[in-house]
Amino acid sequence: MTHMTRRLLAVGLSGPHLVALTGQPGWAAELDGLGLAFIALGVDRVTEPADGAPLGSTVDSSVAATVFATDAPNTAVVVVAAPHRDHPYNLGRRVASLDHLSSGRTGLLLGERDRYAPAADAGRESWSGARLSQGAPLEPATTRDAALALQKLWQSWPADTIVGDRTTGIYAEAERIVHIDHDGVFSIAGPLNVPSTPQGAPVIGWVADRAEQLEAAAGAAELLVVPASLLSSALTVSPAVPVFALVPVDTDATAHEVAAAIGALDPRANVLLVPDARLTASGIALLVRDLGVLLPELAAPHGDAAPATSTLRDRLGLGSPAPLLAGARSAFPAPSAEVAR
Repeated sequence: MTHMTRRLLAVGLSGPHLVALTGQPGWAAELDGLGLAFIALGVDRVTEPADGAPLGSTVDSSVAATVFATDAPNTAVVVVAAPHRDHPYNLGRRVASLDHLSSGRTGLLLGERDRYAPAADAGRESWSGARLSQGAPLEPATTRDAALALQKLWQSWPADTIVGDRTTGIYAEAERIVHIDHDGVFSIAGPLNVPSTPQGAPVIGWVADRAEQLEAAAGAAELLVVPASLLSSALTVSPAVPVFALVPVDTDATAHEVAAAIGALDPRANVLLVPDARLTASGIALLVRDLGVLLPELAAPHGDAAPATSTLRDRLGLGSPAPLLAGARSAFPAPSAEVAR
């Protein structure tokens, strides 16, 4: 990761925000151009509210992300999900498609348990539909296995295999599309049916609220989101990845109060603001702009926007994903050139 001299600022939206986002034209545009590292969609799926408030209505994070991809061209978005209700293959396909739609501005933030998902048999709570899995306990090992499977799936169909050679009649160098043969908590042969994305692979992150989750995330997550109580541990366990501290924002909180909370954090930490679900897009935008004035070390000053061509990896200072499938077996035979007539 490249060295960053300023804190990154991100915003986490809850279910009611996503309902407003998809129901009110222009809602996403109000948050565009704020210079945010990203906006995480549906953080209440995987985090407990500080005030113990009940869940409100929501919209699937990947659906809401399609609105941002078109209505907020300067904004990177992170889909929030968990293997509780989403099999890694399904998640991988949706998030890869979003990364293509957004020209590389998409990531995935995994949690251990989806608070909106129905309960299941103890020890078999992870997604087990269509007989693709027998289910597994919702624990750090399951989340880690989902993350590792996703990263392999996103590399299983290299986009540069699509050559479209009219002379030979070869559309794709199919022999380079490979099985991932992942055999862990989830067993997945692959390949994914979506080619690799503009940033190589979407960024994959982890919301960790316990020490054992931090340990499991090491080497699997490229981004960590943690409560302030785990911040010191996160910066120690995974010093090479961006770490964002969760900072809840009450509806009545002033920018000065929020700035004081941020100022009390370790200066190496980035910030994920989680506004109260009642705060509107205009209120969130105003708060972010005020914080850019009060805390000039935040990388969101005065509404400066990241270039529309900037990928999420660029914004986080992350390099290209490390290759994972060297020597993997081909999913298809090499195509034969057609004889021109």
